[in-house]
Amino acid sequence: MTITEVINRYEQALNASSTEDVLKLYGESPVFMPQHSTALEGRAAVQAGYEHVFRTIQLNIKFTVYEVEEFGNLAFVRTSSAGKTRILANNAEVNEGNNELFIFRQENGDWKIHRYLFATSNPPH
Repeated sequence: MTITEVINRYEQALNASSTEDVLKLYGESPVFMPQHSTALEGRAAVQAGYEHVFRTIQLNIKFTVYEVEEFGNLAFVRTSSAGKTRILANNAEVNEGNNELFIFRQENGDWKIHRYLFATSNPPH
């Protein structure tokens, strides 16, 4: 699977609120760095982080890939995402927009998310 295909599957997994599908895309020792949070290190912490996200919001977003740079078994990817987020506590819908930086690592011949960082490009007013 190409890196762009992994990003597409990640988008689908987020929009489906599927922690299981998200985790399939991460490597053996991932770090997830969501904004307004400490870094989540390791598969158990990353899993718990996504379970929390999917209990609180429903995403409907689309990723745009701007840059993919490969360096042997490592790569970085710069993306943005945009769409809507439904806040499950009150059913409110808000605009969503982020800038993202992924670091991928090849594991057993497959590209996996190794590090992931995002920050909003659409702050609340």
